[in-house]
Amino acid sequence: MSFTRIFSQNTESVNKQYFHLKLKVLDAENHKNLESASLKLYTRNKPQRIDSSIVKNGYAIFKLEKGNEYELLAQFDEYLTQRANFNAACYLQDSSKVFCVSGIDIEHISKLSKQSNLIEASINMKRINLNDVFGVERIHYDFDKWEIRKDAWEGLNNLIQLLKDNPSIQVELGSHTDSRSDEAYNMILSQKRADAAVNFIVKKGKIAQERIIAKGYGESQLLNHCKDGVNCSENQHALNRRTEIKVLGYKTNNKLLEQQRGTAISGARN
Repeated sequence: MSFTRIFSQNTESVNKQYFHLKLKVLDAENHKNLESASLKLYTRNKPQRIDSSIVKNGYAIFKLEKGNEYELLAQFDEYLTQRANFNAACYLQDSSKVFCVSGIDIEHISKLSKQSNLIEASINMKRINLNDVFGVERIHYDFDKWEIRKDAWEGLNNLIQLLKDNPSIQVELGSHTDSRSDEAYNMILSQKRADAAVNFIVKKGKIAQERIIAKGYGESQLLNHCKDGVNCSENQHALNRRTEIKVLGYKTNNKLLEQQRGTAISGARN
């Protein structure tokens, strides 16, 4: 008796489509290639890293499967960690799109086969400099209040992520008001707001207290002409009500570089 062996091919694997992502990592200011930068790849539905690579000969290459959403982490000594997103599943929400990206600059796309495309792209990284200032969006307070509102959580959680991604940096969180109300009062109010934001970051994010200090600036650093006595629109005043992060120090090669710090204004004066 003879037997005929029948083999079935996995049609699902044949029909899978892939993107080969060929990435350069560049200095955001001079666009020089950051050779030996580290790249880590995660999928959004899995907490663990699924791949990693080091930039060599100008590039790092990842194979991404269509239908998944990926997050990339770029790291390099003396540079701020850069997060980027490659969504190879956004066509499920919008049929006009093949993929979606943020934090990645697409340079060229070419077809390798029926199942795969080559995407050449770059990620820009910012060098850490003392006194660098970063604006923080979506941290709002009720009028004449300093308690953290729920709609401020997203902005503060982004700050927590920044500090976790960059464990070598020490920062100041500065709170600014517009010019309305008394100057001394605005100084105290801004300090209370800065204190509240820092307490949220330390407690919720479990960030070491010594890595972040709170400083209220009141109306002392207006971004426009809207000082006392000047008639301005609400949008013009809103520009001055802001939260900023300033780099006070960072470690490089196990050496701490830091600026001379001023004394934070105490929010206890009331």
